[in-house]
Amino acid sequence: MKIAHRIAGEIQSLMFSTVLFLIRSLPYPLVVAVGKTLGILGWILDPLHRRISNLQIRHALGTRGEETLITKKVFINQVLLMIDALRFAYLDDDEIKKRVVIEGRENLEAVLSSGRGVLGITAHMNWEVLGNIPRLLGIEFCVMGRIHKNPRIQAIMEDIRSRCGFVYLPPKGGMVPMLIKELKKGRLVGFVIDQMGKRDSGLFCDFLGMPAPTNPAPAFIALKGDALVIPVATIKEGDHYRFRFEQPIDTRSYQDDYTQIDSVFDSWKSRAVQELSTWMQAWVSSVVREHPEQWLWLHSRWTRRKDMGRIIRKGLDFRAYVIAQANTYADRSREQ
Repeated sequence: MKIAHRIAGEIQSLMFSTVLFLIRSLPYPLVVAVGKTLGILGWILDPLHRRISNLQIRHALGTRGEETLITKKVFINQVLLMIDALRFAYLDDDEIKKRVVIEGRENLEAVLSSGRGVLGITAHMNWEVLGNIPRLLGIEFCVMGRIHKNPRIQAIMEDIRSRCGFVYLPPKGGMVPMLIKELKKGRLVGFVIDQMGKRDSGLFCDFLGMPAPTNPAPAFIALKGDALVIPVATIKEGDHYRFRFEQPIDTRSYQDDYTQIDSVFDSWKSRAVQELSTWMQAWVSSVVREHPEQWLWLHSRWTRRKDMGRIIRKGLDFRAYVIAQANTYADRSREQ
Protein backbone atom coordinates (compact mmCIF):
# COMPACT_ATOMS: atom_id res chain seq x y z
CA MET A 1 0.00 0.00 0.00
CA LYS A 2 2.83 2.38 0.84
CA ILE A 3 4.47 1.76 -2.55
CA ALA A 4 1.16 2.26 -4.37
CA HIS A 5 0.50 5.44 -2.39
CA ARG A 6 3.97 6.77 -3.21
CA ILE A 7 3.56 5.97 -6.92
CA ALA A 8 0.15 7.69 -6.97
CA GLY A 9 1.72 10.73 -5.31
CA GLU A 10 4.50 10.82 -7.90
CA ILE A 11 1.99 10.63 -10.75
CA GLN A 12 -0.11 13.38 -9.17
CA SER A 13 2.95 15.58 -8.76
CA LEU A 14 4.08 14.93 -12.35
CA MET A 15 0.64 15.81 -13.72
CA PHE A 16 0.49 19.03 -11.70
CA SER A 17 4.02 20.04 -12.78
CA THR A 18 3.19 19.29 -16.43
CA VAL A 19 0.01 21.38 -16.34
CA LEU A 20 1.88 24.24 -14.68
CA PHE A 21 4.65 24.05 -17.29
CA LEU A 22 2.15 24.17 -20.16
CA ILE A 23 0.23 27.08 -18.63
CA ARG A 24 3.46 29.04 -18.22
CA SER A 25 4.98 28.15 -21.59
CA LEU A 26 2.20 28.14 -24.17
CA PRO A 27 0.84 31.38 -25.69
CA TYR A 28 -1.92 32.81 -23.52
CA PRO A 29 -4.63 32.76 -26.27
CA LEU A 30 -3.94 29.06 -26.83
CA VAL A 31 -4.09 28.26 -23.11
CA VAL A 32 -7.39 30.16 -22.85
CA ALA A 33 -8.84 28.26 -25.82
CA VAL A 34 -7.86 24.94 -24.25
CA GLY A 35 -9.22 26.11 -20.90
CA LYS A 36 -12.59 27.01 -22.40
CA THR A 37 -12.77 23.58 -24.04
CA LEU A 38 -11.99 21.87 -20.73
CA GLY A 39 -14.65 23.98 -19.01
CA ILE A 40 -17.27 22.91 -21.56
CA LEU A 41 -16.22 19.27 -21.14
CA GLY A 42 -16.60 19.63 -17.38
CA TRP A 43 -20.06 21.10 -17.87
CA ILE A 44 -21.03 18.11 -20.05
CA LEU A 45 -19.41 15.37 -17.97
CA ASP A 46 -20.36 16.55 -14.45
CA PRO A 47 -24.17 16.32 -14.32
CA LEU A 48 -24.42 16.55 -10.51
CA HIS A 49 -22.68 19.92 -10.20
CA ARG A 50 -24.41 21.14 -13.35
CA ARG A 51 -27.80 20.38 -11.79
CA ILE A 52 -26.80 21.83 -8.41
CA SER A 53 -25.78 25.05 -10.12
CA ASN A 54 -28.90 25.24 -12.29
CA LEU A 55 -31.20 24.64 -9.33
CA GLN A 56 -29.55 27.22 -7.09
CA ILE A 57 -29.45 29.87 -9.82
CA ARG A 58 -33.10 29.31 -10.72
CA HIS A 59 -34.30 29.83 -7.15
CA ALA A 60 -31.80 32.48 -6.06
CA LEU A 61 -31.98 34.70 -9.13
CA GLY A 62 -35.46 33.82 -10.39
CA THR A 63 -34.20 32.92 -13.85
CA ARG A 64 -36.37 31.31 -16.47
CA GLY A 65 -34.01 29.31 -18.66
CA GLU A 66 -30.90 31.49 -18.34
CA GLU A 67 -29.47 29.23 -15.63
CA THR A 68 -28.17 26.73 -18.20
CA LEU A 69 -26.01 29.33 -19.93
CA ILE A 70 -24.87 30.84 -16.62
CA THR A 71 -23.80 27.41 -15.34
CA LYS A 72 -21.88 26.73 -18.54
CA LYS A 73 -20.03 30.02 -18.09
CA VAL A 74 -19.32 29.12 -14.45
CA PHE A 75 -17.58 25.89 -15.49
CA ILE A 76 -15.51 27.76 -18.07
CA ASN A 77 -14.65 30.58 -15.68
CA GLN A 78 -13.38 28.16 -13.02
CA VAL A 79 -10.86 26.66 -15.45
CA LEU A 80 -9.75 30.07 -16.73
CA LEU A 81 -9.38 31.29 -13.14
CA MET A 82 -7.06 28.39 -12.30
CA ILE A 83 -5.01 29.21 -15.39
CA ASP A 84 -4.71 32.89 -14.48
CA ALA A 85 -3.95 32.19 -10.81
CA LEU A 86 -1.03 29.94 -11.77
CA ARG A 87 0.16 32.08 -14.66
CA PHE A 88 0.06 35.35 -12.69
CA ALA A 89 2.48 33.96 -10.11
CA TYR A 90 5.21 33.74 -12.74
CA LEU A 91 4.65 37.14 -14.37
CA ASP A 92 6.85 40.04 -13.35
CA ASP A 93 5.36 42.86 -11.28
CA ASP A 94 5.03 45.28 -14.20
CA GLU A 95 3.12 42.73 -16.26
CA ILE A 96 0.80 41.96 -13.34
CA LYS A 97 0.00 45.66 -12.97
CA LYS A 98 -1.04 45.77 -16.63
CA ARG A 99 -3.55 42.98 -16.01
CA VAL A 100 -5.21 44.33 -12.85
CA VAL A 101 -7.22 47.51 -12.27
CA ILE A 102 -7.45 48.77 -8.68
CA GLU A 103 -10.69 50.51 -7.71
CA GLY A 104 -11.39 52.05 -4.32
CA ARG A 105 -7.74 52.35 -3.35
CA GLU A 106 -8.67 55.22 -1.03
CA ASN A 107 -10.86 52.85 1.01
CA LEU A 108 -7.96 50.46 1.51
CA GLU A 109 -5.54 53.25 2.38
CA ALA A 110 -7.98 54.62 4.96
CA VAL A 111 -8.22 51.34 6.88
CA LEU A 112 -4.50 50.61 6.64
CA SER A 113 -3.65 54.04 8.05
CA SER A 114 -5.86 53.43 11.10
CA GLY A 115 -3.23 51.33 12.86
CA ARG A 116 -5.83 48.64 13.59
CA GLY A 117 -6.19 45.16 12.18
CA VAL A 118 -8.10 44.84 8.92
CA LEU A 119 -10.19 41.88 7.82
CA GLY A 120 -10.46 41.82 4.04
CA ILE A 121 -13.52 39.77 3.11
CA THR A 122 -14.20 38.32 -0.30
CA ALA A 123 -16.26 35.62 -2.01
CA HIS A 124 -15.69 32.57 -4.17
CA MET A 125 -15.48 34.87 -7.16
CA ASN A 126 -12.02 34.98 -8.76
CA TRP A 127 -10.52 35.15 -5.27
CA GLU A 128 -7.46 33.04 -6.19
CA VAL A 129 -5.84 35.99 -7.99
CA LEU A 130 -6.20 38.25 -4.92
CA GLY A 131 -3.00 36.76 -3.54
CA ASN A 132 -1.14 39.18 -5.81
CA ILE A 133 -2.18 42.19 -3.70
CA PRO A 134 1.29 42.53 -2.08
CA ARG A 135 2.96 42.76 -5.50
CA LEU A 136 0.42 45.26 -6.77
CA LEU A 137 0.21 47.55 -3.76
CA GLY A 138 3.36 46.89 -1.77
CA ILE A 139 1.51 45.87 1.39
CA GLU A 140 1.57 42.82 3.65
CA PHE A 141 -1.35 40.47 3.27
CA CYS A 142 -2.01 37.33 5.33
CA VAL A 143 -4.10 34.30 4.44
CA MET A 144 -4.61 30.91 6.03
CA GLY A 145 -4.71 27.73 4.00
CA ARG A 146 -4.30 24.00 4.16
CA ILE A 147 -1.08 22.08 3.72
CA HIS A 148 -1.24 19.67 0.77
CA LYS A 149 -0.69 16.03 1.63
CA ASN A 150 1.65 15.58 -1.33
CA PRO A 151 4.98 17.19 -0.29
CA ARG A 152 6.04 17.79 -3.90
CA ILE A 153 2.85 19.67 -4.72
CA GLN A 154 3.14 21.51 -1.40
CA ALA A 155 6.63 22.66 -2.41
CA ILE A 156 5.27 24.01 -5.71
CA MET A 157 2.44 25.79 -3.88
CA GLU A 158 4.91 27.37 -1.46
CA ASP A 159 6.96 28.62 -4.42
CA ILE A 160 3.83 30.16 -5.95
CA ARG A 161 2.91 31.81 -2.63
CA SER A 162 6.39 33.25 -2.24
CA ARG A 163 6.18 34.72 -5.75
CA CYS A 164 2.81 36.33 -4.98
CA GLY A 165 4.23 37.82 -1.80
CA PHE A 166 1.48 37.09 0.70
CA VAL A 167 2.13 35.72 4.18
CA TYR A 168 0.84 32.18 4.53
CA LEU A 169 -0.47 31.18 7.96
CA PRO A 170 -0.54 27.39 8.39
CA PRO A 171 -3.60 26.18 10.32
CA LYS A 172 -1.76 25.14 13.46
CA GLY A 173 -2.96 25.78 17.00
CA GLY A 174 -6.47 26.72 15.89
CA MET A 175 -7.52 29.01 13.07
CA VAL A 176 -9.73 31.35 15.08
CA PRO A 177 -7.26 32.27 17.88
CA MET A 178 -4.45 32.71 15.35
CA LEU A 179 -6.41 35.09 13.12
CA ILE A 180 -7.65 37.12 16.10
CA LYS A 181 -4.05 37.42 17.26
CA GLU A 182 -2.91 38.60 13.81
CA LEU A 183 -5.65 41.24 13.70
CA LYS A 184 -4.67 42.52 17.13
CA LYS A 185 -1.15 42.97 15.75
CA GLY A 186 -2.63 45.37 13.20
CA ARG A 187 -2.23 43.09 10.17
CA LEU A 188 -4.36 42.75 7.04
CA VAL A 189 -5.95 39.30 6.92
CA GLY A 190 -7.97 37.86 4.04
CA PHE A 191 -11.03 35.65 4.50
CA VAL A 192 -13.42 33.98 2.03
CA ILE A 193 -16.79 34.28 3.77
CA ASP A 194 -19.42 32.60 1.59
CA GLN A 195 -18.83 28.91 2.25
CA MET A 196 -21.65 26.93 3.80
CA GLY A 197 -21.64 26.89 7.59
CA LYS A 198 -22.72 24.03 9.82
CA ARG A 199 -26.47 23.87 10.13
CA ASP A 200 -26.34 23.12 13.84
CA SER A 201 -24.32 26.29 14.46
CA GLY A 202 -27.66 28.07 14.69
CA LEU A 203 -26.69 30.91 12.34
CA PHE A 204 -28.75 31.33 9.18
CA CYS A 205 -28.38 34.50 7.13
CA ASP A 206 -30.33 35.70 4.13
CA PHE A 207 -28.27 34.92 1.04
CA LEU A 208 -29.80 35.85 -2.29
CA GLY A 209 -33.27 35.74 -0.78
CA MET A 210 -33.04 32.39 1.02
CA PRO A 211 -31.80 31.45 4.51
CA ALA A 212 -28.34 29.87 4.27
CA PRO A 213 -26.28 28.15 7.00
CA THR A 214 -23.53 30.67 7.66
CA ASN A 215 -20.11 30.32 9.23
CA PRO A 216 -19.99 32.75 12.20
CA ALA A 217 -16.17 32.69 12.30
CA PRO A 218 -15.47 35.71 10.02
CA ALA A 219 -17.69 38.04 12.07
CA PHE A 220 -16.51 36.60 15.40
CA ILE A 221 -12.84 36.94 14.40
CA ALA A 222 -13.35 40.52 13.22
CA LEU A 223 -15.16 41.52 16.41
CA LYS A 224 -12.72 39.80 18.75
CA GLY A 225 -9.79 41.26 16.81
CA ASP A 226 -11.20 44.82 17.04
CA ALA A 227 -10.84 45.02 13.27
CA LEU A 228 -12.05 47.19 10.46
CA VAL A 229 -13.76 45.11 7.76
CA ILE A 230 -13.28 45.92 4.08
CA PRO A 231 -15.04 43.99 1.30
CA VAL A 232 -12.98 43.19 -1.81
CA ALA A 233 -14.72 42.15 -5.02
CA THR A 234 -12.60 40.53 -7.73
CA ILE A 235 -14.23 40.92 -11.14
CA LYS A 236 -12.96 39.40 -14.38
CA GLU A 237 -13.15 41.73 -17.38
CA GLY A 238 -11.87 39.93 -20.47
CA ASP A 239 -8.21 39.09 -19.82
CA HIS A 240 -8.03 41.67 -17.00
CA TYR A 241 -9.25 41.72 -13.40
CA ARG A 242 -10.70 44.53 -11.32
CA PHE A 243 -9.95 44.53 -7.58
CA ARG A 244 -12.70 46.65 -6.04
CA PHE A 245 -12.11 47.76 -2.44
CA GLU A 246 -15.47 48.87 -1.10
CA GLN A 247 -16.60 50.98 1.85
CA PRO A 248 -15.31 49.49 5.13
CA ILE A 249 -17.28 48.95 8.31
CA ASP A 250 -16.03 49.40 11.87
CA THR A 251 -16.71 46.49 14.23
CA ARG A 252 -16.82 48.99 17.11
CA SER A 253 -20.21 50.10 15.79
CA TYR A 254 -21.70 46.80 17.02
CA GLN A 255 -22.68 46.01 20.60
CA ASP A 256 -20.12 44.15 22.68
CA ASP A 257 -22.18 41.11 23.68
CA TYR A 258 -19.55 38.87 22.03
CA THR A 259 -16.90 39.74 24.64
CA GLN A 260 -18.11 37.08 27.08
CA ILE A 261 -18.04 34.36 24.42
CA ASP A 262 -14.78 32.43 24.13
CA SER A 263 -15.67 29.78 21.56
CA VAL A 264 -16.62 30.34 17.94
CA PHE A 265 -19.09 27.47 18.33
CA ASP A 266 -21.13 29.61 20.72
CA SER A 267 -20.62 32.87 18.83
CA TRP A 268 -23.93 32.60 16.95
CA LYS A 269 -25.64 33.57 20.22
CA SER A 270 -24.15 37.07 19.95
CA ARG A 271 -26.37 39.72 18.37
CA ALA A 272 -23.25 41.46 17.07
CA VAL A 273 -22.07 38.28 15.32
CA GLN A 274 -25.52 37.78 13.81
CA GLU A 275 -25.76 41.35 12.52
CA LEU A 276 -22.22 41.52 11.14
CA SER A 277 -22.62 38.11 9.47
CA THR A 278 -25.88 39.29 7.89
CA TRP A 279 -24.14 42.41 6.57
CA MET A 280 -21.31 40.31 5.11
CA GLN A 281 -23.67 37.91 3.33
CA ALA A 282 -25.75 40.81 1.98
CA TRP A 283 -22.58 42.25 0.45
CA VAL A 284 -21.70 38.94 -1.22
CA SER A 285 -25.27 38.67 -2.53
CA SER A 286 -25.01 42.10 -4.16
CA VAL A 287 -21.77 41.18 -5.95
CA VAL A 288 -23.13 37.82 -7.12
CA ARG A 289 -26.17 39.56 -8.62
CA GLU A 290 -23.83 41.86 -10.57
CA HIS A 291 -21.77 39.01 -12.06
CA PRO A 292 -23.60 35.69 -11.51
CA GLU A 293 -21.50 33.79 -14.04
CA GLN A 294 -18.35 34.46 -12.00
CA TRP A 295 -19.53 33.04 -8.66
CA LEU A 296 -19.00 29.39 -7.66
CA TRP A 297 -22.54 28.06 -8.05
CA LEU A 298 -21.11 24.53 -8.20
CA HIS A 299 -20.76 24.75 -4.41
CA SER A 300 -23.90 23.72 -2.54
CA ARG A 301 -24.44 26.93 -0.55
CA TRP A 302 -27.82 26.39 1.10
CA THR A 303 -27.65 22.75 2.18
CA ARG A 304 -25.38 19.72 2.11
CA ARG A 305 -24.44 18.22 -1.23
CA LYS A 306 -26.06 14.87 -0.38
CA ASP A 307 -29.28 16.74 0.41
CA MET A 308 -29.01 18.53 -2.93
CA GLY A 309 -28.71 15.14 -4.62
CA ARG A 310 -31.90 13.99 -2.91
CA ILE A 311 -33.73 17.20 -3.81
CA ILE A 312 -32.74 16.77 -7.45
CA ARG A 313 -33.59 13.04 -7.61
CA LYS A 314 -37.01 13.42 -5.99
CA GLY A 315 -37.90 16.74 -7.60
CA LEU A 316 -38.44 18.45 -4.24
CA ASP A 317 -39.13 22.17 -3.89
CA PHE A 318 -35.66 23.59 -3.21
CA ARG A 319 -36.79 26.89 -1.70
CA ALA A 320 -39.32 25.20 0.59
CA TYR A 321 -36.64 22.71 1.68
CA VAL A 322 -34.06 25.34 2.70
CA ILE A 323 -36.69 27.41 4.53
CA ALA A 324 -37.87 24.34 6.46
CA GLN A 325 -34.25 23.47 7.21
CA ALA A 326 -33.61 26.93 8.66
CA ASN A 327 -36.75 26.77 10.80
CA THR A 328 -35.85 23.32 12.12
CA TYR A 329 -32.35 24.26 13.20
CA ALA A 330 -33.47 27.62 14.56
CA ASP A 331 -35.96 25.80 16.81
CA ARG A 332 -33.23 23.43 18.01
CA SER A 333 -30.93 26.35 18.80
CA ARG A 334 -33.62 28.07 20.86
CA GLU A 335 -34.06 24.88 22.88
CA GLN A 336 -30.37 24.80 23.85
